Amino acid sequence: MIEIKLKPDAKILIIQLRRIGDVLLTTPALRALRQKYPQARIDFLVEKPGGEILLGNPNLNRLLIYDKRARIAWIKKIRAEKYDLILDFMRNPRTTLITLLSGARHRVCFRKKWRDYACNIKVEPDPVSKYVPAFKLDLLKPLGVVNGDVSLDIKVLKGSEQTIGSWLAKEGVRENDRLVGISPTSRRAARVWRKEGYAAIADMMIKKCGAKVIFLWGPGEEQKIDEIIGLMKEKTLKSPPTSISELVALISRLDLMITNDNGPMHMAQGLKIPNVVIFGPTQSVNWSEPGPQNITVKADVPCLECDQRECGTMTCMEQVTEAMVEDAIKKAGVKWDIPGSNVS
Repeated sequence: MIEIKLKPDAKILIIQLRRIGDVLLTTPALRALRQKYPQARIDFLVEKPGGEILLGNPNLNRLLIYDKRARIAWIKKIRAEKYDLILDFMRNPRTTLITLLSGARHRVCFRKKWRDYACNIKVEPDPVSKYVPAFKLDLLKPLGVVNGDVSLDIKVLKGSEQTIGSWLAKEGVRENDRLVGISPTSRRAARVWRKEGYAAIADMMIKKCGAKVIFLWGPGEEQKIDEIIGLMKEKTLKSPPTSISELVALISRLDLMITNDNGPMHMAQGLKIPNVVIFGPTQSVNWSEPGPQNITVKADVPCLECDQRECGTMTCMEQVTEAMVEDAIKKAGVKWDIPGSNVS
């Protein structure tokens, strides 16, 4: 492997345009890069709304919000910056073109068929499954960076914290209330657990644990949340429309998060909130941070971790029971008593 030696004040560009979770999972590599080059100028190219998850990150000099409608203008802008190093973590056709035409002396990416031409330094992907931030850290090997810290960097912004605090107070939530967040959606249908299951777990947490449950949602997801709430027996809360930073602030107030494999899951894990994640087509070893607070729930089916975006049977999700999720809640370290073993 070619070894890269940069001057202390080198100009570096990280490319990870989206999604919010993927951008957040790049922060350990960003931190390791800053530790290696404390005097460098490190910029991050990202699309909306993913860039909002990086607000307040101390390891960045500049956040560049890419607009795909101005593709040529952005390529010209990046060329004008005369970056010494570009790290393309995304490797899709758009980022490949940006990297190729950047004019950067060192262009680093993972080896990928048909897209190797954009990079002059290619890193062989690790064939062993592991947590994605650890995989991303491998891209820094040509720089001599060996860092095993995969914790995520996520900042709770003061203004967003105040906005969420005001909303919670308005809803009658007190400082000592037990708060459980449920994020039951995903942009990929195959990752979504049953609506009836989420409704039953929410009812159980309210009735048996005395918790206040807040359903979290993003653009285009409110109807799905309303359908779950409509199946419940107990009264619950639904979060207001939030920005990404406000969602982070809300999750930071939780005592427990229950979720599918999605962006809010990564936020909860970055904030060290105990969480229970229901996995089906995706590999938990890749997407869930190792640690005693992060508990995964999976059905024992042969098609598990098939990595399909859509599924006609949803077997892996259909066979996750409420009792399995309840057991996982206990394992997450929540000290509340949950009488009995049946969810009603």
